[in-house]
Amino acid sequence: MRRGVKAGPGRHLARLGSAHVLSLNRLGQGNLMQSLLALIDGSENDAPSLRAAAGMANAIGGKLTVAHFKPAELVPIGTFEMAAVMPNNTAAAEEARRRAQSAYAEECSQLADCRLQGVDGGIAEAIERLSPYHDLVVLERLSEVGGPDAMAFSAALWDAGCPVLVTPAPANSPSAVRHVAVAWNGSAQAGRAVRAAMPYLQKAAQVTILQRSGSADDTELKRYLAVHGVGSVLFRTYGQGHLSGRGWGRALLAEAKAVGADLLVMGAYGSAMGNLLGFGRATEKIVTSAPLPVLLSA
Repeated sequence: MRRGVKAGPGRHLARLGSAHVLSLNRLGQGNLMQSLLALIDGSENDAPSLRAAAGMANAIGGKLTVAHFKPAELVPIGTFEMAAVMPNNTAAAEEARRRAQSAYAEECSQLADCRLQGVDGGIAEAIERLSPYHDLVVLERLSEVGGPDAMAFSAALWDAGCPVLVTPAPANSPSAVRHVAVAWNGSAQAGRAVRAAMPYLQKAAQVTILQRSGSADDTELKRYLAVHGVGSVLFRTYGQGHLSGRGWGRALLAEAKAVGADLLVMGAYGSAMGNLLGFGRATEKIVTSAPLPVLLSA
């Protein structure tokens, strides 16, 4: 070292050989998302939901917690009916518990490090209590933008601030994730989604970045992915002209299908709105009709 010249961090790093730098990079390429949370209520949807969740956990060697929450029942109050969580001591609650345990045994018995946990509360309470200890909440694709399922989605994404993995019908849920499509616009939400999806991106054989038509390839994103060991990255654009929000959503899904993606990664935009999703129209279109798993982060 020359006298009078201070050794900054860059000079020390410059002394490291390529093998040392590669080792440092690999230290940062650990599986960032290992703990997934799935939710069941003892209904007929439990088995297919768990099948999809177990497949997505297995794709990254992740751990899966299955939370059995209490389903809501319609309770008469005067001349009205409102949804309320059923008490523990009813025959319906016991039957729901039995069905949940049966579905768990059927779909998760072969998955390493998987556990079933009962929650004395509804789905929103289960998400509130357990999401701080998990990296990803797995939920079924929505059929409507209101009601209990939308409230659960809102509780996970907006209230708990946890990334959400939306699974389609089990027939469309992959057993392995080989090709990941990323909807990219350079926003903070899209960046958080990419970081949450890093274990899937690292294991994928191909990553395709989907940007709206007229966008230039984002070389900074490609450089960031390379730092984390994601090397096979292609850029494509989708959509044309002045599309509506739902039109952009349809165009994105069509492009993800065209490239053969097993998983779509994207940011979610909006805010909690009671029992509504609070999404923009493009995101709403995707979470209600996507034919492939979608990982979102707000």
